[in-house]
Amino acid sequence: MTRIGLDELGTIIANELEEYVNHTTDTMREVVEEVTNDAVDTLKATSPKKTGRYARGWKSKETINTNTALAKTIHNRRPGLTHLLEDGHAKQNGGRVEGRKHIAPVEKQAIQSFEEKLRKKL
Repeated sequence: MTRIGLDELGTIIANELEEYVNHTTDTMREVVEEVTNDAVDTLKATSPKKTGRYARGWKSKETINTNTALAKTIHNRRPGLTHLLEDGHAKQNGGRVEGRKHIAPVEKQAIQSFEEKLRKKL
């Protein structure tokens, strides 16, 4: 058994905590990247396709990137169209076009996947 002085104890605890924070941050960044890429691929595959431009337009970008945080936003290059396709819209001569729910299921799946992968890796 090794004896540690009080001065060394504080240093050792600080080093261990720093190592834990670095490991946790790196793991969380990996999981965010994985889940974001999976969600973008799923949206590209499940989005409505007329000409295919809308489905190919899904991208992700970093909105927050600090030492301890990473946030990514998934968006489409045709932003007004997402709302119309997801929720439906009124026709020009009356009537209504029903929406196709293709974003909400992917969002729920991404949230569950993020939580599961993070629990497994930590």
